[in-house]
Amino acid sequence: MSGRNIITRELSDSIRQCLGRKVKLTLKVLVKVETKGDKTDNRVLAFASCRLFVLTAKVPTRVDQHFHYLDIQGVESRKPNQLCLTVCDRVYTYYTTHEENSSHEVDTMVLSLGTALKNIFPAVPLTHIIRKVDIQPPKRMQQLDELERATLGGTRDMGPCGGFSTQYMCMCDYHALPYREEVAWDVDTIYLSHDTRELYLHDFDYLEQKDLIPIISALEYNTWFRKLRASHSKLSHEAIERILHVVSKSLSLEEIYLDNIGAKAEFANKLSLALLSNSNIPLQKLDLSHNPIEDKGAVHISNPIGRQAKGLSHLNLSLCGLTGKGVNMLAHSLSVNKYMCQTLTFLSLAGNSLRDDVNNLYNFLAQPNTLKTLDLSATECAIDAVFGALLRGCTSSLAHLNLSRNSFGSKKTREMLPSFKQYFTSTLALKTLTLSQCKLPADALKNVLLGLACNENISEVDLDLSSNQLGGTGAQILESCIHGVRCLSALDISDNGLEAQLGPVVAAISKNKSIRKLSIGRNLNNIKSKHVYHVMESVVQMIQEEDCVLESLSINDSRLKTDLHNLLNALGSNHCLQSLDISGNYMGDSGARLLAKALQINSKLQYISYDRNNVTLQGYSDIAYALQSNYSVKFLPFPVHDALLCMKTAPERTENLMRRIQDTLYRNVSPMKYSNGQAFRLQQGFLLSSTQQQVDRLVLQTGEAVRTLRRSGSDLVGANSLQWAEGLITDADSSKQLISHLHDVVLRRDEAGNPIETKLHQISSDLHTVITNYLQDTVESMVRSAQDKCPNVLSEEKVVDDVRAACLAKSQLSSQLVETAIVEQAGSVILNKVNEVNLAIASTVSDRVIDEVVDSLSKTCKNLQNLQSGEGPRKRASTGTEMGSRERGSSESSTRSERSDTVSQGDDTTSQKSDPSPLKLEYLNLATPQLASKRKSLHGRKLRPQSVVDYADVHAALKHRTSVGRSSAENFLSEGNSTDSLEILCRSSESLGMDTIIHWGKEDILTYREELPMPRPQSSLPNIGHRSQDSPHKECMSKGIISGLTDVDSSQSTRAAKSVTLPNYSKEKAESLDSVSELPSSCGQLQHLGKARPRRVKTRAPTRPMGRADLVEEDHDISEGVDTFFRPGSSTPTTPLISPDSENSPRLLKYGSTSSVESSPHTGGARTGSERGSIESLTRSDSLARSESDVTRESPRPRTKSRDTEEEDEMEDEDQSLDEKSRSVTSLIGRRSNEPMLKRSPDMSARKASTSSNISSMDGM
Repeated sequence: MSGRNIITRELSDSIRQCLGRKVKLTLKVLVKVETKGDKTDNRVLAFASCRLFVLTAKVPTRVDQHFHYLDIQGVESRKPNQLCLTVCDRVYTYYTTHEENSSHEVDTMVLSLGTALKNIFPAVPLTHIIRKVDIQPPKRMQQLDELERATLGGTRDMGPCGGFSTQYMCMCDYHALPYREEVAWDVDTIYLSHDTRELYLHDFDYLEQKDLIPIISALEYNTWFRKLRASHSKLSHEAIERILHVVSKSLSLEEIYLDNIGAKAEFANKLSLALLSNSNIPLQKLDLSHNPIEDKGAVHISNPIGRQAKGLSHLNLSLCGLTGKGVNMLAHSLSVNKYMCQTLTFLSLAGNSLRDDVNNLYNFLAQPNTLKTLDLSATECAIDAVFGALLRGCTSSLAHLNLSRNSFGSKKTREMLPSFKQYFTSTLALKTLTLSQCKLPADALKNVLLGLACNENISEVDLDLSSNQLGGTGAQILESCIHGVRCLSALDISDNGLEAQLGPVVAAISKNKSIRKLSIGRNLNNIKSKHVYHVMESVVQMIQEEDCVLESLSINDSRLKTDLHNLLNALGSNHCLQSLDISGNYMGDSGARLLAKALQINSKLQYISYDRNNVTLQGYSDIAYALQSNYSVKFLPFPVHDALLCMKTAPERTENLMRRIQDTLYRNVSPMKYSNGQAFRLQQGFLLSSTQQQVDRLVLQTGEAVRTLRRSGSDLVGANSLQWAEGLITDADSSKQLISHLHDVVLRRDEAGNPIETKLHQISSDLHTVITNYLQDTVESMVRSAQDKCPNVLSEEKVVDDVRAACLAKSQLSSQLVETAIVEQAGSVILNKVNEVNLAIASTVSDRVIDEVVDSLSKTCKNLQNLQSGEGPRKRASTGTEMGSRERGSSESSTRSERSDTVSQGDDTTSQKSDPSPLKLEYLNLATPQLASKRKSLHGRKLRPQSVVDYADVHAALKHRTSVGRSSAENFLSEGNSTDSLEILCRSSESLGMDTIIHWGKEDILTYREELPMPRPQSSLPNIGHRSQDSPHKECMSKGIISGLTDVDSSQSTRAAKSVTLPNYSKEKAESLDSVSELPSSCGQLQHLGKARPRRVKTRAPTRPMGRADLVEEDHDISEGVDTFFRPGSSTPTTPLISPDSENSPRLLKYGSTSSVESSPHTGGARTGSERGSIESLTRSDSLARSESDVTRESPRPRTKSRDTEEEDEMEDEDQSLDEKSRSVTSLIGRRSNEPMLKRSPDMSARKASTSSNISSMDGM
C-alpha cells in the first residue's frame, strides 16, 4: 500500500487543528474527486456526529465543503469503489483510492453515515430521513439493515425523552444557532419526571424567537412527544414555518394546539398543504381557535380533514370568524370522511356566526355519531333546528351540550317543536346542559324540566339556567317542576331576577334529594327589604333539614349585608355543606365574626369564598383564630379585593394574618401518597443526562483500542485483558439503564403484593370491627341508663326497641372512612417514606456502579492506548477476578476519580489554549455542548444551568425603574408637597410592592431636604404644626381639626397625610390613626330614632335655611322644647340602633351649607370675618373627612330604587312631623344667636361642649 493512499499523521493533526478539538470525528477516508475532464484530485471525507466535512489532502489542510446529514437527499453506490451523495439536488461523486473491486471503504462510509443518523434519530427509519438509498448489490446493505433492526426493535437505549437533547443539539448545528443547556436540562429532567408527551413552547418563551427554531425542529424526527402546543404565543414567521415543516415530516404528532397565535387564512392554506403532504401523520386533535382564519381558511382546512386517513377525535374552530359558508364546507368534509362519525368526540364552533342556513352541519349531527362534547355557544343558530338534528343522531353519546348565548327567537307565542322536549326525554348520556343567557321562554323552560323528569336513563346532570331573566313566571315553573327532576346533581339559576319568588323556589329545591350543587346568586339585587328575610329563612331551612344532601351552595353577589347573618349562624351545626360561596355580600366584620364562630364547630365545610365583603383586619383576625380549631376547611381563595384595602392601612399585620390563614389551610390538607414512578424517572433523568455522553466516549475509545490491538496481533497484551475490556464495555451499556431495572424490581415486588399495604388493610379492618363493637356497647349502655333515669316513659318494650334501632342506625361507621384514615392518610406518610428509602438505595447502587464503570474504563483505556503506542503498560490491568476480589473504600474511589478528572480537565484546557488556528469553524463550537469530563455529584446534577437571560439587561431595567421613581419624587416635591408627605407616600407605596421607588425615598430623602427649598403646603387646611399669632381663633379651629382627624379610620388618615403636613407625630399618635374608631360611650340627650330606623341621606338641598348649633351659648337649658320635640306616644330606645360612625349617620352638613348659615335670618344677619372663617374651616374639615372616607372605603352598596321607593312610602307621614320639629329647634337656635356677641363666654372648652351637645341633638333628628 503506497503512502499516497493513506492518511498520514501530519495530515490527521492538520485536520484536527482545522476543525477544532470540539468536533469529534468518527471516520476519516481518503477519496478521489473528479475535477476537470479525466483529472482527479485527492480529498479527505471526515464524518462527524452531525456533519460531513470534505477537506484537502495537503498539509496544511482546509475545509473544501461540508454538508449536514439532514441535507443529504440520496446515497448511491453502483460500483464497489464509488459513493454518490445527493445534497440539495446536487450530486457529488467520490471514489476510493484502493482497488476498484473492493467495496470495504465505501461500505464503511455508508455504515458510518447510517450509524450517526441512528444515534441522533434512533426510532425513525433511515429511509424516512434519506429518501433514496441505492446500494448495489443489495447484500452490501446487510450491516445497515442489522443496525436498523437493532434500533427500531427497541434493544438500544434512546436517552431521555427519545433522545431530545441530542436531536436539539443536531438542530442547533443545522440552523447554526447556539446550544442552550437549560433547554436540554428542562426536557431531560422536568418533562421526563412528569412523563409528559406534550412540548409546550410557553415553557421557553423567555428565549428569543430564533432560539425556538431548533426546539421546534427537534420534533421533526422525535417519537417521544405526541403533542405540540403553541397556545397564546406570538410566534415569528420563521417559527411558524418550522411548525409547518414539522407537521409535514413528523411520524408521531397526534395533537396540535395552535390557538390564539394570530394565524390567518394564509396559514390555514399552508397547514392544509403540510397535512396533505404527510400521509403518515397520526393526527387526532386539531385546535385552531381564536385565530381569524375566516371562511377562506375554513375552506382550506376542510380539504385535509376530509382526507384524514383515521379521522379526528377533537376539532376546535371557535372564534375563528366563520359564517355559514365556511361551516357548511367544513361540515361537508366531516360527512364525506367515513371515519369521522366513528372517531370525532369533540366539536366546538362557538363564537362564529351561524345565523345563515347551516344544513350541512345539521345533516352531520343528524347522522349516527360518537360526539361527546358539542359547543355552539354564541353562534346565533336556530336552537329548534339544532335539537331536531340532535334527536336523530346525538342521543346515545352526547354528554356535554353548550348552547349558551343563543336566542330562542323574538316570537313569544311561537310553540316549541316536539323535538325539543323529545330530546331531553330520549337522551342516554347527557351530563352537562348549558342554556345560560338564552332568554329562555316559559314553554322552553317547562319542556326542559319535564323532559328531564321523564328521562330515567340519565343521572348526575349539571343544568345551567343562569342569566335568563326568568322572573315570576319562571319561578312558578321551577317551583312546580323542579322537585320531580331526579336526574339533576347541579343547578344554576343565578341572575334570573327571581326576587321574592326565590323563597318558594328554594323550598321546592329542598324537596329534590338529588341536587348537590346549587347556585342562586345575583337574584336579590332589586328585592324589597321586607322580603329578604323570608328568602333567607327558606335557604336556612333547606340546609338545616336532616335529610339535606346539598354539598355546595353559592349565593354570591347578592348584597345581603346583615341579612346574611341567619345563614352564617346556621353553618355551625350544618352537616351537609362542603362548599360555600358568599362573596360580594358586604357582610363586614360582624359577618366575619359570625363565620368565625361557625367555623369553630363546623366539621364539614372544606371550601369558602368570602371576598368583596368589606372585611377589615378585625374580621380576618377572627377568622384566623377560628381556623386554629378547624380541621376540615382546606381551601380559602385569597380575598384580593378586601385584602388590598387592608394592605393600604396595615401591610405587616395583613401579611401576618394571611400567612396564619394559609398555614392553617396547609395543615388541614390531608397527606397524599405520591407515585414513586415520578421520583425514579426524575432520578433516571439526572443520571442519563449527566453520564451518557461521557460513558459513550469512554466506550468508543476503549472499543477502538481493543479492535486495533486485535488486528495488530500484539504479544504485549493477553486475551484475558481484551475480554476484560469488552466486558467493561458491556457493563457500561447496562449501567445506563441500571436504575430503571432497579425500579422494575420494586414494581415487581409491589405487584406481587406489598406487605406494608396488606398489613395496613388488615389493621383498618380490625379497627373497624373494634369501633363497631364499641359503638354497639355504647348504645346499649345509653339505653340502659335512659331506662334507669326514665323508667315510666321507657317501660314499654316497643319504645325501647325503637330507640335502640334508631341509635344503632345512627351509630354505623363506614369501613371506607376507617380505611381512608389508615391506608390513605397514615399509610401515605409511611409509604412515601418507604419510597424515598427505595429511591435512595437505587440511587446509591446506580451511582456507585457508574463511578466504578467510569473509573475502570478510564484506566483500561489508558493502558490499552499505551500498549497500542508501544510504550508498554504502566500498570497491569486488573482482571475480572482481581477486580471482584478487591475491596475499595468509597473515599479512596472518589479521591482517585477526582484526581483523574482533574488531570483530564487540565489536558482539555491545555489543548484549547494551544490551538490558536483561525481556521476553526467557530459557529460549530457554539452549537456543540461543552461537557466537562468530570462527573458531577447528584446534588450538582439537580441544579439547573444558568439561563440565557442576561443579567445586565435586568440591571438596566431596574436602573431605569429607579430613575423613574426618582423623577416622580422630584415632581412630587416640586408641586409644593413636603418631604414628610413624601415619606408617607413612600410608606404607602411599600404596601403595593413599589420597592425601587421606596428604596430611593428612604435613602435620599435627607439629601433632597437640603437640595430643595421647603415649599409652602398647598392645602385648604391651616398648618397644624405652627401656632397662628394673629388669630387665636384659627389656632383653636386647628385643634378642632386635629381632634376630628383622629376620629376617621386608618384608610382616611393615610390619604389625608398626602395633602396635609403632620410634623413631629409620635408613634402612639400614628397608631391611633391606623386604628378603627370605637363607638362613643354615651350619646346625646336628645335622639329621635324615627321608628327605630336610620334616616336616609338627603339627596337635595334644604328648602329652608337652618341655624348653626355651635353658636348657642353654654348656659342654655337644653331641656327646653322637649315636649314639642317628641311625638306623643313615641318611645326612644336606650341604645342607638345605628353607629354614629356608620355611613348612614347624619352629619352637620346635611342640614345646611355655609352659604345658608351666613344668610340665615335666624342668626341675626351677616357673620364677621372670624366667624365666617371658623364655619368655613369646619365645613371643609367635615367635607374632607367624608370625601376621604368615600374614596378609601369600598363603595357601600347603595339602596336600590325599589327599596328607596318603599322607604319613601313608609316615611311620607313621618317627614311632616320631623319638619315641624326641625323648625322648632331652628327657631330656638335663632333666638339665642341674636344676642350680642360680647356676651358669649371666652371659654372655648365650655362652648365646645355645648356645641357637641346640640349637634348630637340634631343628629338624632
